[in-house]
Amino acid sequence: MKNYLLFAIFIAMSISHGTAQRFQNLENNGMQIFTKQKEPAAMTGSPYYEEEFMMGTVIDKDRKVNMLMRYNALEDMVVLKPDASTGKEYVLPKIKSINYKIGNYTYFIDELNTEDGKLEAYFARFYQGDKSDFVGQPVADYTPAKAATTGYGEDKPAKIKVDMVYYISVDGAPFKEVRLKEKDLEDLFKGDKMEDYLDDNKIKTEQDVVSLLKYYEQLN
Repeated sequence: MKNYLLFAIFIAMSISHGTAQRFQNLENNGMQIFTKQKEPAAMTGSPYYEEEFMMGTVIDKDRKVNMLMRYNALEDMVVLKPDASTGKEYVLPKIKSINYKIGNYTYFIDELNTEDGKLEAYFARFYQGDKSDFVGQPVADYTPAKAATTGYGEDKPAKIKVDMVYYISVDGAPFKEVRLKEKDLEDLFKGDKMEDYLDDNKIKTEQDVVSLLKYYEQLN
């Protein structure tokens, strides 16, 4: 079960190795706790974007705490595991000041102005410059369980798959949904230099897009 702790718990944490113990102490001292059921055992796939818990950093303004974490796309929440030995999982309230850095991206919650309207959720930011912003949203494709229709059939378990949907904003324009392909990105930019860059460089990964945007940032 995941324990939903009040925001005061995070404020009380320090960057020391005693972080996990502080969680335990606050829980034992009568802090109000809310729990939820685990995902169905029969579900195939995973609601998490990251395959396993990864070491990351919880950031709240000038406070930083390192711990294991991963993102649950089905429930739109970042799940924390301060102590790997206990298996207990925690979440913090959805507050804009709290970010979660994992590897080359940082989860944040906000409302984005996209070409298709406002979109509020957790997003993963891969790059932000003066003229461009590159984020992704892990989206869960969930298929509910289905009971067999005849005595000869078999029940089908719930299925879930999580994919990252990417958005880019250039020069303050609304975020545009894109695939990591040159064809999708070329319409974002004007000028021969960007066209030449896309002709000379393949776009296949998130880091390729970051390199593209860094190149754009240094153009006059």
